[in-house]
Amino acid sequence: MDIKNIALVRATDVIPLEGIVKPLSEDNHLTKDHGTEFYYQMNYLLEKYGKLNNTEGNNIEQYMPYTAEYNSMVLWALNGLVPDDMNNTFSNKKCAIIDGLEEQMKQAELISLVPTDTAIKGTVKLSNNAIIWINKEKYEQLSPEEKKKLENTGLSVQISDDSIFDAVNKILSESERYTSEILSLRREDKGFKKSDTSEEVRTTVADIARKNNIAQVLHRNVITQQNDELDKLQSVKNEYRNFNIVSTFYQKSFFKYLFSKIDIDKKLRINIIAYPDTPAYIEKLCDEIEKIGIDRYKEILDEYNNGLEQLKNEGKLPTPQEIVNADKEDKKIDIGLLIKETQKTKSSQVTMKELVTNALMKQNISIEDLRRIDGIEQGKGEKSTNEGVSLDDD
Repeated sequence: MDIKNIALVRATDVIPLEGIVKPLSEDNHLTKDHGTEFYYQMNYLLEKYGKLNNTEGNNIEQYMPYTAEYNSMVLWALNGLVPDDMNNTFSNKKCAIIDGLEEQMKQAELISLVPTDTAIKGTVKLSNNAIIWINKEKYEQLSPEEKKKLENTGLSVQISDDSIFDAVNKILSESERYTSEILSLRREDKGFKKSDTSEEVRTTVADIARKNNIAQVLHRNVITQQNDELDKLQSVKNEYRNFNIVSTFYQKSFFKYLFSKIDIDKKLRINIIAYPDTPAYIEKLCDEIEKIGIDRYKEILDEYNNGLEQLKNEGKLPTPQEIVNADKEDKKIDIGLLIKETQKTKSSQVTMKELVTNALMKQNISIEDLRRIDGIEQGKGEKSTNEGVSLDDD
C-alpha cells in the first residue's frame, strides 16, 4: 500500500459546481451568532419572557444577528467519513467529494494529515480523478445552469438515493484503488476502527506525513497552536487571531446598527463597541433591550439580518479574509453603511412594470388589454409602439 491508496473524503452540502472547494475564509457566508456573551445573555432574557419554545419553532437563533467564521483550511477525512458526534453531523449531508491524496499533494498545501481531520490550506482545485456523489433529490433541485456547470468540470459525478455513508463506502470499495475504512473519534483507535486493512492505512499515512514533513495534528490543535509541531504550521499560525477578528467585526457591526435605532447611554455605547464581549456591559445592553421591548428589538434585528442577506445575494458582503485584510491595513468596512446604501437603492427602484400598471389603473385599461396591444399574449395583436417596455421585466 502507498499514497495512491489514500483517499481524501469530504461530506458537505455545497456542491463544487466549478470543481473547486473554498475554505470559509474565502466564502461570503453568513451564520447565526452563538457562543458569545450576547448569545448567553439574550438567551436568559428571552427565557424570562417565555419567548423560547422549540415546539413552536421559536429558538434562540431567531433572535441572533448574523456573523461569519474564519477558517483558511478545507477539512477532509481519509478513506471514509467521520462519524457524527455532539459537535458535527455528517450523516445528513447531501454531497460527498472524493479525491486522491497523491493528486492533491502535488498541487495543494497540506497542513495536517490525520485520518479524521486532514487540513488543506486555501481553495482546493479538484483533480481530474475526483469523484462527486450527490443525493438524488439534491441533484434534481439544481437548476439547468448549475447542472451544466457541473458537467463542464469533466469530473465523475454519481447520483443515488443512498445515505452518504453507504454511497462513500460503495465508491471507495469499487474504486480498485482505495480501501473503505470505518473512522473513529476514540483516541485509542487512532483514527480507524480495526479492519483487515486499517493498520496498513494508518502506517502508510504516518509514513507520508513523516517523509513530507507534514504535521499530524487535529484541527482544533492547529488553530489553538497547542501541539508539538508548530514549526510545520507557520502558514496557519494566525488562525485563532483571524477567527476573533471576524467574530468581533460582526459583533461591533450589529451593535452599531442597533445603537443607531435606539436611545442608549453614550458611555455604555462606547464601552460596548470597545469591549463587545464583556459580561457587565452586555448585561446592561440587555437591560436596554428589555426597556424597548423584545418585539422592537426583533424588528431591528430582522432589518439588519435582511440587509446582510441582500448584501450576500448581490455579492457585496465581504469575505472573512477581506475583513481580516482590512483590519491589518487599518481600513474601515462599514456594514451599516453598506446596508443603508443597499436599502436606499432597493427602495428607489420603481420597476417599469409598476409604472405602466399605475398608469393603466388611472386610465381603466387592463393589463390583459395592454398585453394584447403589445403583442405579448400568444403572439397576437399588433406590435406596440412602446418597444422598450415589457410587463415581465423587473
